[in-house]
Amino acid sequence: MHLPPIFVSGAAIDLTHLASIQRNATIEVPVNIKKTVPVEFVFSCHCYSRRLKPGEIAPHDQFIREGDHKAPRNRVFDQTRYDLSKKLVTLLDELIQTNGEVSKTKKHNFFRVTDDGTGTQYFIIMHAKKISEPNRPKSFQVIVESAYPDDPTKPSPHANGGRTFGQMLGEKWI
Repeated sequence: MHLPPIFVSGAAIDLTHLASIQRNATIEVPVNIKKTVPVEFVFSCHCYSRRLKPGEIAPHDQFIREGDHKAPRNRVFDQTRYDLSKKLVTLLDELIQTNGEVSKTKKHNFFRVTDDGTGTQYFIIMHAKKISEPNRPKSFQVIVESAYPDDPTKPSPHANGGRTFGQMLGEKWI
């Protein structure tokens, strides 16, 4: 899938590193059964933009539109998030290869906390759904809802228990 660039302050910002990716992951279905399934990862604009602060108006050349015209959720380009987003595919590959730990959030999402390479925590918020279509093998789509560095002015995601990535997907397989 080709992602066209966005334009910020007149400069084209390349988003090709956020094109959807296909991987295989080993899931753990209850009763200790493991199976390998296809997983598609897709990325939202929250990986390179942030919510406007109260009273903030986005500069017209950094404005990111999200949602439709009936319910827009306007955002602003965030250079730090964008720079960190270039590591997302590598971090997700590492998550799959190591069957790394994830935690549930209050809203049925899950997240991974990792180091952004500078000693700062980097939160990757995801939502997984099982895909069952006629004449196709079952698979998952994992939406990377957001990815951002720790910000002392914002609360960290609230964890509701940890498990491995394979266990988390396995719970949704049933």
